Amino acid sequence: MHALRIVLVVLAVMILIRSDNRMDEAPRLDHVVTASCPGRSSPDLLSMPRQALPYGFVPIEVVRCRWISQYLPGKGRWEVLNEEHATGPATELMTELRRPPARAQASPLLKLRWFFEGIRCPAIGYTFDYFVLVDSSGRAVLPDVPTSVCGKPFPSALDALDRLSYQLTKQLPVRRIESEKEFRAGCGDEIRDLFLSFFQPKSSRTRRASARPLWNPAPQGLRVCVYRTSHKLTGINEATLESTRILKGSNLNTLLTALDNSPATDCPSHHPRARQSRTWARGCDE
Repeated sequence: MHALRIVLVVLAVMILIRSDNRMDEAPRLDHVVTASCPGRSSPDLLSMPRQALPYGFVPIEVVRCRWISQYLPGKGRWEVLNEEHATGPATELMTELRRPPARAQASPLLKLRWFFEGIRCPAIGYTFDYFVLVDSSGRAVLPDVPTSVCGKPFPSALDALDRLSYQLTKQLPVRRIESEKEFRAGCGDEIRDLFLSFFQPKSSRTRRASARPLWNPAPQGLRVCVYRTSHKLTGINEATLESTRILKGSNLNTLLTALDNSPATDCPSHHPRARQSRTWARGCDE
């Protein structure tokens, strides 16, 4: 048993040494990307292939892409892609990006401990702005950002990225979030929840909820947004705002009384109670 333990330790040390030697190799340019922003809705930044800065790569420009929610007069609220350019060598940012990750800086004994015991990290995902570095020949690199042991980007690297002097060069609306009618009516996308499942056969995932008042205390007024839904061949349910009104006084009391005295319904578990309340569907016990 003692001999087996020695063999395992020796193998682990050999693996760690080999890994360190690979990290010491000068990184090369594996692939290039477009020296502009992806003209689509906000991509999954975590799944995009990144690479260490190639040896001798000297940028003359940084292109940063930011997807924001913005109201466009007469068109409603959109997801807008802002493309920003910062010219210059970005010396501070380059220094930060060339720093080795925390795992590479750890001592051999600590790496050996990680090898046998693993690393306990919180279940947290980290994201940051999409940006590429462009050199004088037009090659663009999507750089890897050094991280802590648990994958958190170094704050100093993100600070260096933010400190660059950017010029906004392009604004591209890529996806409408809510129509002009919805925006002016106050029926935003964040409160819309479609209950088409109430008109479909029950499944094993639905559950009976206990009856209870929708609001306690009762509100002074409610905004009612009426949507017409449509089911497309893609399987995506879409809704179009048809009308809206504010309920107060006796009309509000009549509605609340009817809802509070109605029997509880079966609710799919993925619908939050707050949204069900706003769309007058009763019964989710979240």
